[in-house]
Amino acid sequence: MGQSLQKSCKSHSGGDGETEFYMDLSQLPEEVLNLILRHLPASVLLRNCQYVCKRWHSVIDSQAFWKFKAEEEKKHLQIVKKCVPANFDWKRLCLKGPFNKNLIQNPFGEEGFKGWDISNGGDGWSIRTFPPEDLAGICSAFVSSYFWCRKSQTINLLEVGLWEDILDNYQPEICIEDWYSSHRDCGGEYLMKVKLLAADKRTVLQKYNSGLKIVPIQPVQCWEKVIHVFYNYGPGVRYVKFKHAAKDVLFWKGHFGTWVTKTSLTVRLKDHVKK
Repeated sequence: MGQSLQKSCKSHSGGDGETEFYMDLSQLPEEVLNLILRHLPASVLLRNCQYVCKRWHSVIDSQAFWKFKAEEEKKHLQIVKKCVPANFDWKRLCLKGPFNKNLIQNPFGEEGFKGWDISNGGDGWSIRTFPPEDLAGICSAFVSSYFWCRKSQTINLLEVGLWEDILDNYQPEICIEDWYSSHRDCGGEYLMKVKLLAADKRTVLQKYNSGLKIVPIQPVQCWEKVIHVFYNYGPGVRYVKFKHAAKDVLFWKGHFGTWVTKTSLTVRLKDHVKK
């Protein structure tokens, strides 16, 4: 192996007097090539590396390659190995990366209302910016009006990269989080509802209701967080339906109702199964 690597290296003296070394990766042993490629991002592997040559394409197209990559990058997957079927698509897991990332689309309103199903009350939803120091670097939010304004998203857990065995047997935690505030001159109301749905998108397997939150008039804008974690929810969950609603309490025309932002839905692997 040492001789092979030595033969594949070439030196070149640059104009500044420094010597640069180049390695011909085509001469590398299979196991070394695998090791190097596994350290590259999945997007780079699929966009560039797999087209270098037939040998590289063969390596990157292998499920064994993606299995090793997943296990190296996501050590916590060892916890749920028993939930992985024999024909599991490791490449899809690496590309989707469904764990510990926000599955809510456009949580801050930076892309308008993209991804949201909207129900407008009063003058409807608006999007407003605010100083980033107010909420951990976040500088935009959805602002409600004088009648109930509602927004919702339905997340297909299989489409985002999860699979039946892990949802039914391991049942990873499903964490919902949302932030809300009110206009300084006008108090507001806020409500969040979340449902875990079966494959038919109608059968409710578990649900959560935050209850009505009253946001008082305050001299400075203050943010409150509502959070809920689903666990031990039983087999059959395939969708999560998130919905929140907001309005003001003084019925002022315009957009003086509750502000909402930083909505998140994350799927988390547990260190142990809760009893």
